[in-house]
Amino acid sequence: MADFLIIGADAAGLSAAVQLKRRLPGTEIKVINKGRIISYGACGIPYVISGDISGSQKLVHFTPESFEKERGVPVHILQEAVDVFPQEHTVEIRDLNTGETYREAYGKLLIGTGARPVRLPFIDYALEGVFNLHTIEDLDRVLLFLEEEKPGEAAIIGAGNVGLELAEALSHKGIRVRIFDIAPEPAFQWPPLIRRAVAGKIKEKGIDFLGGTAIRSLERRNGRLSLGTDDAAAYEADVVFSVVGTVPATEFCRDKLNAKKNGALFADRRGQTCDPDIYAAGDCASVYHRLLDRNVYFPLGSTANKMGRIAGINMAGGDILFPGIVGTQILKFFELSLAKTGLSQEEAEKEGFRARRFSAARPDKAAYFPGAAPAKVEVVCEEDSGVLLGAAAVSETNAAQFIDAAAVAVFAGMGIEDLAWFDSAYAPPFAPVWNALVSAALKSSKA
Repeated sequence: MADFLIIGADAAGLSAAVQLKRRLPGTEIKVINKGRIISYGACGIPYVISGDISGSQKLVHFTPESFEKERGVPVHILQEAVDVFPQEHTVEIRDLNTGETYREAYGKLLIGTGARPVRLPFIDYALEGVFNLHTIEDLDRVLLFLEEEKPGEAAIIGAGNVGLELAEALSHKGIRVRIFDIAPEPAFQWPPLIRRAVAGKIKEKGIDFLGGTAIRSLERRNGRLSLGTDDAAAYEADVVFSVVGTVPATEFCRDKLNAKKNGALFADRRGQTCDPDIYAAGDCASVYHRLLDRNVYFPLGSTANKMGRIAGINMAGGDILFPGIVGTQILKFFELSLAKTGLSQEEAEKEGFRARRFSAARPDKAAYFPGAAPAKVEVVCEEDSGVLLGAAAVSETNAAQFIDAAAVAVFAGMGIEDLAWFDSAYAPPFAPVWNALVSAALKSSKA
């Protein structure tokens, strides 16, 4: 029996393993992983396709061998968890090398299985030139196809973060791109400020965006891929990417533990599920949102690492609560840096807040300094209290300079007046006297 069994060897699972080994060096820790490749930066996949990163192996942080050597914890690959028996403290595991199953007993269990890509029911993903894009194996297949087939035209189903990053990557390779999305605008989960900026850049780059368009069929005809839409129109492409989101990879255990409708396991702020000896962390689990005061599903690599660290500490006997998230994220799309934190005005009002929005456009450095570029920031606050609820930023340099400061303010429950007068950095090569974040917040001030 393993004292601690961890299912999943990526951000959450390995973060927990490191904490367990550090705090309980003599204990038995067993990590299993369904795939061959562990501990990799999936967010870098589009940048390998574009050529910004030289190869897929650059994304791999650890191999099973290097993790055991450096961290002292063995990782067993090609071992798939297929069922969990909480009352018996066992997990049923299929050895993908042999196809045989066996039971593994545990003292405490961490589920860190991440998420899997959504597969559309009308797509045969075995068709040549049709891809999901989620793992290093997916990436290697795509790179080989692009090198050998040299496609001239690509279709992307899904205009979320991955779809947009992929559109940029393929455009850089000289491939014509058409994006389909059932939503009327690209980046539909982002605030309007960012949706408008993305739509403008799509038009500028000559990318064909078909919003409000559902793909209903996909088949190979005369050597090309034909996509049929809900209005009976047909479009052809040489390569098709289906990137319409992910769902928690919890099919093997969600009936045994409390889970959201999409299958995300409920984990409290200690990482604990409804079973005191089972923890969950990362993209397979829900996470506490500070503004909403409830668990949400918000899969992100940085959050997965934090959740795994918290779970590992508590599994080892610690007592620490995860402070929660406020939904901070950032996206590169061609020359644009796009970021948000907290709630947009739309989201805030949907959640029952009375919200106000203020915006400002300023150069990202002193206007007279060479290379100064426009930046625009919106801030959202509660109407009566002035408590900051969120912010969004569009910049041609790095929107993190605005959004990180706003995220601290939202995280800390600061008021918009505090943000208007906070001591921001100023020097002509880096920032103007009144930057866009401060200027937006200042519009709410009486001074």
